[in-house]
Amino acid sequence: MDKLTLQQVIPMSELEGMIRQTTFRGLYDKHGENLHPYKKAKFSLTTIYPEKYAGSSPEILIGKKRFPLFTPQPTIYENQTNIIKTVDKFLRSKKLRIDKLDSGVKYHWEGRGDFHVLPPIIEKHTYPLKNGFLDFKKLSKRFKGTHVRDARKNLHSLSEKYLNGFYIDEVSKFDYLYIFNPNSPIINYGVNYNGDYTFYTICDGSHRVDYALEILGKPITALLVEPEEKTNLIPYYAFPVPFRPTLRLSSKRSEKMYHRLERDKIHLLNDFICKSLHYDWESGGLQVSKLRSNVEIH
Repeated sequence: MDKLTLQQVIPMSELEGMIRQTTFRGLYDKHGENLHPYKKAKFSLTTIYPEKYAGSSPEILIGKKRFPLFTPQPTIYENQTNIIKTVDKFLRSKKLRIDKLDSGVKYHWEGRGDFHVLPPIIEKHTYPLKNGFLDFKKLSKRFKGTHVRDARKNLHSLSEKYLNGFYIDEVSKFDYLYIFNPNSPIINYGVNYNGDYTFYTICDGSHRVDYALEILGKPITALLVEPEEKTNLIPYYAFPVPFRPTLRLSSKRSEKMYHRLERDKIHLLNDFICKSLHYDWESGGLQVSKLRSNVEIH
């Protein structure tokens, strides 16, 4: 039988401080120091509501209006949902609920280790569109002051659209490497849309959102992250796609059974640097479960 022990309830003010310490896994300043995605962000609690009909997206409350919720990857794994179910049962025994968290919770799972569970984190982004396509010339400017490392530990600016002399190992290199996903120029959000487009996407917690909306049939409290006025967060690691329809698999490993699985995350950056925009939550002292593979990041 699973044995979980409550270690700490972290008030929102303290939790925000921990989240601000989170760093990118592979994004640096000109001196090679890790950058913080939330260093100057604003935090507030809000609510996510179930979708209104089959195939539509859940909605997030912003002010007095609701907006569709996007996600970076539309796959839900049964083994992760079962973990959420176990944690929720434990939280309820402590008079807490996974769908109504307004704080962070640290717990110990015997045989597994220490973990944190938080309200789902939702980021507000505004991307420039040109006839429904991302305007990459403008979007690349959002990476001003950010750098990635190559295999030789050389720093390369992400704001130039191309990386020059980028080593993928100690010997082989690209003279010119386009920073964005080579398939990204064909992704369109509607040919009639031009200018800035604002959307809200899940950063952490898609399984918690799905569990609350689908299993419990209830709205869920979420933590909204917004940039300071007249600024933008650094672009997210994957394109925003509708939350529904959702792929449901037993586990990450089971994806290998479906060789023509054609709906998954679409990375914003090319394959050699796409993981650089992932977050290192442990740098903020947060142990959150993860599905991502530990690929090498320079």
